Amino acid sequence: MKYLKARDLGHALDQAAGAGGERVKFLAGGTDLCVQIADGILDPTLLIDISAVGQLRGLERGAEGLRIGSAVTIAELLETARPFEGKPTGSVSIPNCLLQGAAAIGSPQIRNLATIGGNVCNASPCGDTLAPLIVLAASFSLRSGRSSRDVPAEAFFLGPKATVLESGEILDSILIPPSHFGGCSAFRMIGKRSGQAISQVNVAVWLKREPGATAGDGGKVQDIRIAAGSVAPIPLRLDQAEQLLRGRVPEPSLLQAAARAVQEQIRPISDVRTSQAYRRRVTASLFLDAMAEVLEGR
Repeated sequence: MKYLKARDLGHALDQAAGAGGERVKFLAGGTDLCVQIADGILDPTLLIDISAVGQLRGLERGAEGLRIGSAVTIAELLETARPFEGKPTGSVSIPNCLLQGAAAIGSPQIRNLATIGGNVCNASPCGDTLAPLIVLAASFSLRSGRSSRDVPAEAFFLGPKATVLESGEILDSILIPPSHFGGCSAFRMIGKRSGQAISQVNVAVWLKREPGATAGDGGKVQDIRIAAGSVAPIPLRLDQAEQLLRGRVPEPSLLQAAARAVQEQIRPISDVRTSQAYRRRVTASLFLDAMAEVLEGR
């Protein structure tokens, strides 16, 4: 296996484009990639290190939305961003569900190395930033030496460890649109222990109430997005529950009906981490817990 440390993004893409028949992988933090190489799951012939590429770093909030470089580490995401939902500040900030999902990843040592782009491109159904990015209507900017394109987060994942990324193509950045700066969001996950746990199930909710609604006043749901991880081959958008709640007052009976819709739409399996039946039960509970938080306006 050959190793190359890229000087800049153009250098990385040129090297990938000129690799011919070589199996190319991009390396940023490597917390997932290096394990898969060591275990023989992946066998790249060219490893391009993009950890020092400045164009892939940084967080910037502008007219188009919040742009997060794919090589931003999870620790940087947590250290430099504050929730802006209902609490505008002068600093770069991100929605609560993404902060909560990022905080659930690994240990401090892992978060110091792991990047948000790596978590996305690893495409594990249990990845803790995936459901948050889906409910925030994020799009992924993909680039190669020949072209560039934008892909919605919910269209990016094809299956476990499988994405729409083509050979030589890289995730450049993640964009969260201004339409999802408002509203409230929350993330919930459960694992076998409280720290450094791979999610058995995770759920993210983004919700916007009708104008003038406050916590506890019974205002209608103007818009809502719900997604869950580790309950299907890809992180799953739960549109059936969304349809039940959108435009209606979220009374307890309606929330219970939405929780049943969540259970009906997911497609969990039994594996070494937990059973199908447990995943089905706990997904509904996590959904209700996340809804309780967003309805309180936190």
